[in-house]
Amino acid sequence: MSSASRKRYPLQQLLQLREHRTGKARLVVVEKQRVVRDCRDACTRIETEITGLRQERAGQRMRMLEPPPPGIPFPLALEQREAHIDWLGEQEQAACLRLQQAQQKLQQAEQALAEAMQAFFRAKAREDALEKRKALWRGEVVALEARREEDAAADLVQAAHSARTRH
Repeated sequence: MSSASRKRYPLQQLLQLREHRTGKARLVVVEKQRVVRDCRDACTRIETEITGLRQERAGQRMRMLEPPPPGIPFPLALEQREAHIDWLGEQEQAACLRLQQAQQKLQQAEQALAEAMQAFFRAKAREDALEKRKALWRGEVVALEARREEDAAADLVQAAHSARTRH
C-alpha cells in the first residue's frame, strides 16, 4: 500500500482507534482465560471421577470373596461382582479417554490464550508508541509556541526601542 493511498487519521482519532483495538484485544484475552479455566476445571472433574472409579473398583475387588447376601448363591454373587468390577474398569477407561480429549482441548486453549496475549501486547505497544509520539509532538508544539512568543516579544521590544530612538 503506497503512502499516497493510505488514509491519514488525525492523531486523536488514531489514538482512539488504537485504544479501541487494545480494549478489544484485552477482552479476547479475558475470554481465552475463561476458556482455559473451564478446560482446567473439566480436566480436574474427570481426574476426580477417575480417582473415584479406581477407588471403588479396588474396594469391590477387596470385597470379592465376602459372603453373598442371604438367598443369593455364591457363584452368582461372584459373577455379579466380577461384572461390576469389569463395568467400573470400562467406565475408568472411558473417563481416561475423555481426560485425554479434555487435556488436548486445554492445550489448544492455552495456545490460543498465548496468541491472544501476544496480540494484546502488540496492540498495547502500538498504543503506547502513539501516546509517546503524541507527547513528543505536544512538546514540539509548546516549544514552537514559546519561540513564537519570544520572537513576538523580541519584535515588540525592538519596535519599542526603534520608536524611542526615532523621537
